Amino acid sequence: MFWIRVHGKQLADVRYEDLLAFAAFITDPQPADQWIATTRFARADPRWRPFCGPLADVSQLQALTVIKSLFRWACTAEYLQANPAQLLTGMRAVGSEAIERHLPPTAISLLLEAADVLQDATPGAALRRARARFLVQAYYLTAVRLNELIGADMRSIRRDDSGAWWLHVLGKGSRRGKVPVPPSLLAEFRQYRQAFGLAALPAPGETISLVLASRGPQRGVSHYAVAAALKAVISRAHALALDAGMPEIAVRLARASTHWLRHSSLTHQANGGVPLKTVQHNARHASIKTTGRYLHKDDVERHAETVAAMTIHPSSRN
Repeated sequence: MFWIRVHGKQLADVRYEDLLAFAAFITDPQPADQWIATTRFARADPRWRPFCGPLADVSQLQALTVIKSLFRWACTAEYLQANPAQLLTGMRAVGSEAIERHLPPTAISLLLEAADVLQDATPGAALRRARARFLVQAYYLTAVRLNELIGADMRSIRRDDSGAWWLHVLGKGSRRGKVPVPPSLLAEFRQYRQAFGLAALPAPGETISLVLASRGPQRGVSHYAVAAALKAVISRAHALALDAGMPEIAVRLARASTHWLRHSSLTHQANGGVPLKTVQHNARHASIKTTGRYLHKDDVERHAETVAAMTIHPSSRN
């Protein structure tokens, strides 16, 4: 309804074309300063915005399903004579299409560089830098969801009897899972803790939040604070890409949301030789078909083979 009012329409004025425009809009609400806020504000606050970023596929489906129900009810109650939402067909949350919302390895490197140069003169700047570096590596190297890392404590990163390090998380449906912790992430974890005045590794009974606030003694942070911190890194990486003459990378970073780190991790695992069943376990997908959407190797090979074969040679008459 808010989007309708902004466009100067009433519910009765909405046509099928308007709904198509809205469906496209929620994939990337623009202009961002008008529609997106990475921090939660009260509805009456002038800084309030209806979105915290582009909607995920499932959220897009839910939004359109609610709209269809609204128009169906309005027609049944005879507030409307026609139902344009009835023409919205073929909606689905998960299909066979490949996941395209991911960043190439070069962009991931720029994110880490951006975290390094995020400096300001305020107290806690060094802590925010250490946290930003840890967040970028933790989300990319483990492919955990945003809330899964925020909900974890320091004991969530621990070693098993074989000496392997794992990140234990509480996932969707309150299902517990674990994902491997690479040596580079463990090293960053040690540096992150030491920056906050903690021992390099947590004690067995330590219950401090895994993601710490830069203010206050060992306090956890909110979902919105972590999202804002990552968005600041992405924004800085976008600027670095432009400065380095990487327009294609800059375009990808301009579109990126925090969830793209998970998509990027799973895409790089699936296309980097990690068996798909292993990627499924790391992603904690119920179906391997969902994991298969991250596999782009077939497209790469198909393109290379076709281009190599389809060549028009110069005429021998020349």
